[in-house]
This record gives sequence, C-alpha cells and structure tokens, in this order.
Amino acid sequence: MLDTNILVAYALLGEKVVRRNMAVRDCVEAVRARGEMLASAATLAELRAVLMRPDFDRYKPAAEREAFLTAVAAEARLVAPAPIGRLCRDPEDDMFLAVALAADADWLVTVDQQLLSVRSVGRTRVLRPERFLERIVDGL
Repeated sequence: MLDTNILVAYALLGEKVVRRNMAVRDCVEAVRARGEMLASAATLAELRAVLMRPDFDRYKPAAEREAFLTAVAAEARLVAPAPIGRLCRDPEDDMFLAVALAADADWLVTVDQQLLSVRSVGRTRVLRPERFLERIVDGL
C-alpha cells in the first residue's frame, strides 16, 4: 500500500531524480512492477484532490498528472476498507491503514510521521520507502 504522499512525490518527479527522491521512485516502480498497487475509492479521491492542485502546475502539466491518475486507477486493486475505528493521530490517515488491513498488505509505505508512528496494523508494517526497499531486496 502506498500513501498519497509517496504517489504525489513520484508523479511530480522530473527527468533528473535527486538522490533523496530515488527511494520514492524505486518503491513506486517496484510496487507497480509487482502488480501490487492497492487503493480504495477514498484513497483515489484524495490522490486526485492533492495531485490536481494548481500549485503543482509548475512541476508537471495537468494533463500529465491526469494521465498518472488514470494509470494508477487502472493498475490498483480496489479494496473495501476494513472497519478500524481510529488508529492514527491524524484521522484522515486511517483510510490507508483500513485498506492495508482489508487487503492483508505486507507494507504501507509512507513518509507521513503520523502513519509511521502507528508502526503496524494487523500484519501490515508501516515503513519509509528506504526500509521498504531493504525488505523487498532481502525478501522479508
């Protein structure tokens, strides 16, 4: 499971990826290559709302961002979120935990400190992109 912040960062990457964004690029590409993209109607709606903000026009044209949204929606396995109540200090982040739990996902990848503080839900580990990449390379 990829959090909105990971997908937005990936969608806005330029031709030259700076070192600090390489882990974001690599984790999104690994998830896409494995066909393991997960989403719900709510997570896709949040992605659209954030990614289509006019502030991002300076990074990528709206048409390119729209094409990315279309690709993500086509690739993602839609999951009905599990009823979880409140697990995260930021209640808006609970939707990602609910999808990860419902899908029995191995990982939820994020840079959001509120989500990272949860650490796990069910068997899903909440990890930064760098830790996720270490885990898939090590086969854990």
